[in-house]
Formats: sequence, structure tokens, C-alpha cells
Amino acid sequence: MPHTLKSPARGMLRFLPLACVLLPVLALILVGAWRYVQLWNEAEDRLDRTVRVAAEHARGVLDTTQALLDRVRDAAGSAHGAEGLAAQQSALHAALAAMARDKPQLQGIFIFGPDARPKAASRFYPAPDVWVGDRDYFLWHQQGGRGVYISQPLVARTTGEPFMDVSVGRSDAGGRFDGVISISLLAPYFEAFYADLTREEQGMALMLFRADGGVFARTPRSLHVERLPADSLVMPELAQGRTEGRAHGISGVDGRERLAHFRQVGHFPLYVSAAMESAAVRARWLQEMAILALFGLPAAFGLAFAVRTVITRGNASVEAARRLAESLRLQQEMQSTLLQAQKLEALGRITGGVAHDFNNALMVMSNSLALLRIKHPGVSSTYLAPMDRALNAATQLTRQLLAFSRRQALVPEQVLLQRHLPTTADLLRPVLGSRVDLRIEVAPDTAPIRVDTAEFELALINLAINARDAMPGGGRFVLRAANAAAPVPGLAGELVMVEAEDSGAGMPPEIVDKVFEPFFTTKPAGQGTGLGLSQVYGMCQRAGGCATVESRPGEGTTIRMFFAVDATPPAAEPARASAEPACAARRRVLVVEDNAAVASALLPLLEAAGCEVRHVDRGDAALALLESATELPDVLLTDVVMPGDIDGLALARSVRQRWPQLRIVVMTGYSEQVEQIAADGFPVLPKPCSLDALSRALNEPQAFGVNSRP
Repeated sequence: MPHTLKSPARGMLRFLPLACVLLPVLALILVGAWRYVQLWNEAEDRLDRTVRVAAEHARGVLDTTQALLDRVRDAAGSAHGAEGLAAQQSALHAALAAMARDKPQLQGIFIFGPDARPKAASRFYPAPDVWVGDRDYFLWHQQGGRGVYISQPLVARTTGEPFMDVSVGRSDAGGRFDGVISISLLAPYFEAFYADLTREEQGMALMLFRADGGVFARTPRSLHVERLPADSLVMPELAQGRTEGRAHGISGVDGRERLAHFRQVGHFPLYVSAAMESAAVRARWLQEMAILALFGLPAAFGLAFAVRTVITRGNASVEAARRLAESLRLQQEMQSTLLQAQKLEALGRITGGVAHDFNNALMVMSNSLALLRIKHPGVSSTYLAPMDRALNAATQLTRQLLAFSRRQALVPEQVLLQRHLPTTADLLRPVLGSRVDLRIEVAPDTAPIRVDTAEFELALINLAINARDAMPGGGRFVLRAANAAAPVPGLAGELVMVEAEDSGAGMPPEIVDKVFEPFFTTKPAGQGTGLGLSQVYGMCQRAGGCATVESRPGEGTTIRMFFAVDATPPAAEPARASAEPACAARRRVLVVEDNAAVASALLPLLEAAGCEVRHVDRGDAALALLESATELPDVLLTDVVMPGDIDGLALARSVRQRWPQLRIVVMTGYSEQVEQIAADGFPVLPKPCSLDALSRALNEPQAFGVNSRP
């Protein structure tokens, strides 16, 4: 028996050193083959992504240019012939200059007469005396060409700038050729964009060219090519009628092996091509393989005597872990529904309570800082400005916590989406993850809306979470904002549309009809609450709008949020903190606040601002004080959440009923009665609030009469 056990052990030990060398070598070969394919796939992805972005950019420029051609044609109106155009040259120049303003892609806008000389130009007045009768675009229209024509790459005779011309012909009332309207696009504009696009892509070349091979823009500039030869990688593909694709082989431009992707620019006879040298991909692969071999093979010899033990113990550990994980998974699935509901309720209460207490602490700090400015006006803002920024950041954080817990005192404010929406990128990127491309597009003329910013940002986060879950393999998430182009059924007046589009799996019609219902979700148990889109819809309704959804399986989902336009004048920039008291007229203020720390910071601030202040910590104490007073205060400033039988809202209602001439201001940072407060018409101050906001609330004229007892 001992001999029987000993012989197999010797056989294993004999082949173990060889196996420890052969296996790592085999692994290196397999990894090398896999990595080689992966690097090529990564290069393909980068080329395809670059071509798509460049083509979309060029399509946008050309669509804009085509729209400009229509506007120029309308501006020219009924002016025909060289004499007619010359008579209106001044007015046409002003119109063309206005159209070309803030468009860096334009070299110029020209209206040529039938004599091939410019009669009006955007950059020059009077128009330069040049002749373009030999230009291909002029000859094409002169010979009866119809529609939009894109010229060969050209050089301006007046400025020497390289450009490409986009033009349409003009006809007189009799249908005879009457000149050309042309818009010149600068090649350096496209090349600067391409340089930025390929800055991180070493060895990549990008160019924009016509269907006949004429190269309009290219990067890098060291790539000297004016026209793609017929034997280049891309031109044979175009000859077969393909509008997009890839090619791999020896380039006819410089004789090097390249991988190239190309795509047509919309419906225009222009193409974008991105190419990368094959040698660059192989060099990176060789470098990675050399590093793996340098560190992997020596380590294999060190593991030679432990291979069998590690494999045996490892298999046993993996199997045990698998059984344990399966057992835990079954338990979690059985409890997930109950745990999810309990967790949301507990988390909402915790975050709401923490935010409430934190708001009180912020109120103390904010009031103390304002009091410091009043008492010591000589203190340098260098020391106080960081405190202001920290308080503002902490205030925003508590508002987001309260929005999450749905116990927030909503504070609608005017929001300019041109400013606010781009700043949400830092908030959304961690939610979307690195595999989702985030884009934010806001039309410059988008009207302002009135919405609570914390609730608005929570809605965007909910949309981003849904989009991320619909794109497990990555994709695109686009936020767009613009004035609504068409009326929305059920909504009157002007509207602003915020659109959230993803490239995910999409949804069938029977699912689309239910997405805004509370607690409806298609996610597995434990991965969704069904409340995200219902929050989005509720937020839109509170802002005077609505939300719609459009989705098809395999085509992604688009959520459109509509908001009523806020027609109030834009709010002025907040004034800098002043050391002067903010309350010019003396007010007698009765403060009802149960938190001693908040009261200790609020009372001196009001006194320093010129007010007479009395303080009680209960609602019933405030009523008793008012009952016995021979002269009523001017303002009752009360918190909402207080111990005792009478909270802030009950106190405010009782005071308004008994002493209607007494002004009431409600102050809160967290309350489940906010809707009732707003419905009763009481002004609400959020905690924490600035001294200026507090002063405005106290000084705002409202039924100030003789505050003596009736």
C-alpha cells in the first residue's frame, strides 16, 4: 500500500515544474490573442465614435447653413438683376452681417449677380469687385443646376482663406438665371474641432471630403493630401454606393497600413473619415505582452511547488462560497419586498430628521455670521466668504435630503435652464456611470421656469437612474431644454420643454401607459421602488406643466417634461452682505421658537437690525402673552414644529382669527404641513434664511394698522 501511494505522487512531482512553465506560456498566448482582438475592437470603437461625432457636427453646420440660405433668399426678396441688387446693397449687407454674427464657421455670405460679381456681402461693404465666373459652384447653377450645391475646396481671392462654398441659384420672374447665393464655410473651423476631438487619440487622422475625393478639412495638418486617390481605402467603398462603413488595408495616400471608418454627413455629398495606423495598435499590443512576460513567467516558477495545493483548496473554497451565496440569495429574494418598504420608510424618516436638526444648526451659524458682520463691520470678507460658501453648500445638501425624504418645505424659484442645467452634469455623471455618455443641450433662448431646484434635481436623478438601468451595456443619455415648439393638450400658455432621451432597450406600449403610476416598476424585486417617474410627473404638475413618455422596443426612451414659462422679471443678483442693520423701520416682533440655540442666535440679530423682540418657546405661551398685552406687536414670527398642544400652524390660524391686523410670518425648514401653510396664505421663510430675506419678510407691507387691542 505505501508503494502504491508513493508512485503517483512521484509522477505528479516529475511533471509539475514543466507544467508550471508550459501553463503560463499557454496562458500568455491565449491572453495575447484575446488582447490583440480586444485592442483592435477598441480601435474600431474609437474610430466609429469619432466619425459619428464629426459627422453629426458637420451635419449640424450644414443644416444651419441650408437654413441660412433660405433666410438670405427671403432677405433678397424681389431684388433681381445687377441693378436691383446694387440698389439694395446697404440693406442687404446689414441683413447678411446680422445673419453671420456669432457663427465662427462662416467665411462669408455673398449674393452674386448674373455677371458673377458680388452684389452684397456679410463681411464687406461695399462688396469686393471679384469675378467668380470660373468657380465650379457658379458654373453649376449658371448651367441650370437645381438645389443646394457644395463646391470643391477653394481659397478666397480676397482673404486667402481656405473654404468650401454652399450655394443655391436665383431666378428672375421669367425663370432665367439671376445669380447665386453662396455661404462659405471655413476649413480652419472644422480642423480646430477635429484637433480637439482627436487630441487624446494618438496616431488618428480625421478628414472631411467630398464624394469625388476633394479634401476640405483634415487633421493633423502634417497629412498633406488635397484629394483622395481612387485607390485609397475609402473611395472604392463610396464607389459601391456605401454611405458608412470600415476599410482595412494599404492607404493610397501614404502607402501605410491603416484601419479606417467613414460616414456620410446627413444627405449631403460629404463624408467624414477617421483612420488609424495598424502599426500603432500592434506596437501597443507588443508592449503589453512584453510587460506580461516580464512579470508573469518569473512568478510562475515561484508558484511551481504550490500549484496542486492551491488548486485543490481554491476549488473547495469556491464551491463552498457558491453554496453559501446561493443560500443567501434565496433568503434575500424571499425578504426583499418587505425589507425594501421598511428601508425606504426608515431612510426617509432618518434623513428628514437629520436634515431638520441640521437646518436648525445652520440657522444658528447663519444668524451668528450675520450678527458678526453687523457688530464688527471691519472683519475682512476674506475670512467670512468661505463661511458663506460652506453654509450655502450645507443648505443645498439639507434641501436635497428633505427632497429625498419627501418632507421638504418646497421653495419654488425662478430657474434659468441655460445656467442651471449644465451644472447638473457633475450630479448626474456618478449616477450614470462611466459607460453612459452624458450630453446636455440647452437652447440659448429658453425661457425661465419656476420650480423647486432640489425637487427638479431629484427628478433628473430619477430619470438618470432609469436610463442607466435601461442601458446595462452603456449608451447615451441626452438632456435637452428649449421652448416648446407646439402646444400641449390640456396646457395653456407658453411652455418650456426639458427632454431626457436614452438609447436603451425601450418599452412596449402596454408598459409605456403605466410608467407614471406610483409603485409601478419592471425592475426585479429589490432594485426599484416604482416612485421615480411618479415623482417626475408630480414635480411637473406642481410647476404648471405635465410629463409625457415616448418609447419603442429597441429604440430607447424619451421623457418630456413641460413647465409653464415664468413671466416675472428675472431676479436681481443677491446683494453683498452688509454690515449695516437690514431693518430700517423699527418693528415689534414676537418670536415663537422652542429651540434655544436658534433663539439665542435669532434674537440678537433682530435686535441689531432695529427690532424690539420678545421671545416665547410655546404656542400657548404666545397666545397668553397676546391676550394680556395692551399693545400688539407688529409681527408674529413663529416656527412650525413645536412641542405642546399648539404648533406653529395652529397658532398662526388662531392669531389671524382673533387679531387679523397682526402680520404673521411662518419659519420652517422641515414640515409635513407645508401645503396647509401655503393654502392658508401665510408667508413662509425657509430655514436657514439670510438677514435680507428675514428683513424683507418682516418689512413687507401687509395690513399694518393700529396694533392695539380692540
